[in-house]
Amino acid sequence: MIEKVAVVGLGLIGGSLAKAIKKYTDLRIIGVDVRDDYINEAQGRGIIDESFKKIEAPLDADVVFICTPVGAVISCIEEILPYLKDGCIITDVGSTKRTIMNAINEIIPENMFFIGGHPMTGSEKFGFFASNSELFNGNNYFIVPGENTPVEIVDVFIKEIVKKLGAKPILIDSDSHDKIVGIVSHVPHILSATLTNFVYKEDADSIKFAAGGFKDTTRISMSQTEMWKDIILNNKEVIKNLLLDYENLLNEFLFYLEHDDIQSLCKFLDSAREIRKSIAF
Repeated sequence: MIEKVAVVGLGLIGGSLAKAIKKYTDLRIIGVDVRDDYINEAQGRGIIDESFKKIEAPLDADVVFICTPVGAVISCIEEILPYLKDGCIITDVGSTKRTIMNAINEIIPENMFFIGGHPMTGSEKFGFFASNSELFNGNNYFIVPGENTPVEIVDVFIKEIVKKLGAKPILIDSDSHDKIVGIVSHVPHILSATLTNFVYKEDADSIKFAAGGFKDTTRISMSQTEMWKDIILNNKEVIKNLLLDYENLLNEFLFYLEHDDIQSLCKFLDSAREIRKSIAF
């Protein structure tokens, strides 16, 4: 039974987790963050019950959420392992899973359990002051159990936390996860950034004439660079292969233009429209 959780990192995702757990469960919450303004705001609003800037003593938590940037997840877990109690569930919210799972499976003690996690939600905004208790409601939440994590432990985590946040748990392996998020999240982010840079490079003044389409397509390029740098580097091989596939698709479109192949061009656009209409958000 889960009674107390710790959230390490009170940024957008960590802060939203703390708010959602406080709103939808009876669990006590420990907040951990180096920023005094995040801690003070969370504690002042009654979102967290205890706070620390760093875990340096035994921590009485049944579940610990690691909500640092992807590149810091492994080192953070290594640092706090000596302070966690028997039976503790450690989980993360990172956007890549294979590198993290491989590393943690090697170091996790027999008396603790790791569950890789990734809520498929977010915002171009960041930080505790952008966090939202409804961020997970109705969204998928990928679950990647550690090698030695029993099914019953995963079930408890899903039942007592994930489902209570309104999220939809999806059990998956790390390789499949990284391929999926590469397709629907990582490459789209890179393309958004590419389009923004492309327009500015071609004619910076043209941006002032942009309407809703450009704004919608480039919104996610405003996301935090530090976070996305880690994500891209941790899923580099998948992203490289996907970008090559994307390049091939662009070359197909260029071929239609060069040969005035109106039928294929229309089929290309029709296909995209129908696929997009079929997607339920």
